[in-house]
Amino acid sequence: MNFATLKKKLMFWQRPEIQFSGRTDTGRLRAANEDSFAVLPRLNLMMVADGIGGHKAGEVASRRAVEIMIELLSPRALREVRGSREGIKHLLTSSLCRVNEKIMAIAAGSEDLSGMGTTFIAALIDNGFLYTCHVGDVRAYIAGRNGLRQVTNDHSYAAEFKRRGTDAEKIAPPARNIVSRAVGFPFHEDPECHCLPLSPRERVTICSDGLWSMVSDEKIAAIISQAETPDTACAEYIRAANENGGRDNITAVVAYT
Repeated sequence: MNFATLKKKLMFWQRPEIQFSGRTDTGRLRAANEDSFAVLPRLNLMMVADGIGGHKAGEVASRRAVEIMIELLSPRALREVRGSREGIKHLLTSSLCRVNEKIMAIAAGSEDLSGMGTTFIAALIDNGFLYTCHVGDVRAYIAGRNGLRQVTNDHSYAAEFKRRGTDAEKIAPPARNIVSRAVGFPFHEDPECHCLPLSPRERVTICSDGLWSMVSDEKIAAIISQAETPDTACAEYIRAANENGGRDNITAVVAYT
């Protein structure tokens, strides 16, 4: 074995593991927390769901969506697509569509849960790439040497008006906050899926709108760049959102590569 080959092997084995953390908080105004999240470090997988449809229904929708997605993205299912960009994107997209079908079926079977739904994002890190699949206004960010990048697009009427060049502030508040795509309602187009390269030491955040609607991108960038650990970053995110009003439930999941 030559020196170059040995060096590569040593670099591979010495590469630090990805660090994960997640936190959720009710916020200052809501009576209950309808957000749910999951962190599966062994699979390099994380999820955030923000329930809609009232306290009981929203909480059930977000929790069940996360549980069902975990079942679908089993170690075996992920093992079969590892290293395949198209395979991973197809698995994430088809799984989220399946989650939607199951949530709609659950809602149809109970008057109490009728109309329930949830925004949802799953993020997977594989072979130096970040994969995201989402519906709604949950977000994913990457922070690194080039600052903070928003990976996802918001599926909301406010975002759609903004893309058309209309001032979202002129939209009445109820309509401004309505999402245009969510689990629990028929998908008129596939979930949004991204695959982006991750450079060493870049940091990933996925979150509910209770974070980004309360905390500016500049502040998010400052927190994620300065926090020594993912757990510290999550705690600081929640503190900042609550200090700015905490008008919604706040959930953040962070990965340090």
